[in-house]
Amino acid sequence: MGIVTMVTLAVLLSYGMVSREAEVQGDGRRYKEAYFAAQAGLAEAREAMRIRLGVDETYTPAIQAMLALQVNEPGLNGGARPYFEVLPGPGGAGTWNSLAINEADLAPAERQSPSGEDYAAYPRQENVRYRVFLRDDEDGDPSGALDDNKQVWLIAIGEVVGPDGSRPTRAVIQALITNENAPAVTSPGTVMTGGGSDNTYSTTADAPDDFNDVATLSSAP
Repeated sequence: MGIVTMVTLAVLLSYGMVSREAEVQGDGRRYKEAYFAAQAGLAEAREAMRIRLGVDETYTPAIQAMLALQVNEPGLNGGARPYFEVLPGPGGAGTWNSLAINEADLAPAERQSPSGEDYAAYPRQENVRYRVFLRDDEDGDPSGALDDNKQVWLIAIGEVVGPDGSRPTRAVIQALITNENAPAVTSPGTVMTGGGSDNTYSTTADAPDDFNDVATLSSAP
């Protein structure tokens, strides 16, 4: 009887250890998926901000255009420096973007193994999603809606949703992006001496020499 009890306890202990190891590995896998989703969202947000920036020298016009996307959620109200939704989800601001795989978007090579065999099934990532926020850094303007140093923060959150009642797995990435647009330098007319605002030599400067004249140089030493 004692031997049976010891064997039973050993089996239960081994089962518990295997279960904990599987749980740890599952958490690690879900975190990698969430981290990848955050990276994808951050890359998309950087491009979105580049387009919104245009030729402006600061992010102020882009932030002003996003005032309606200010986030007022628990933990994200931002205080004096609000958060703005960079990539609103399908349901508008406050909703997530899905990273699910759409089979129609896959190339034929992506649906097959290296040997050319069609995959019977593959993860569709329907439980993977992301959101990205913009927040002004601590520059000279405390309002958070005006940028005066050409820098803002992008904060990307990737999330893997588990079964009902379970906790989600999240990864957060933030990056300080810098606007490198330089001010345009223009001047009226040409930049040569004598150039006027109408591109003619109508100023008081001397007109250039007539370069059609040919001068004969002496060949004497």
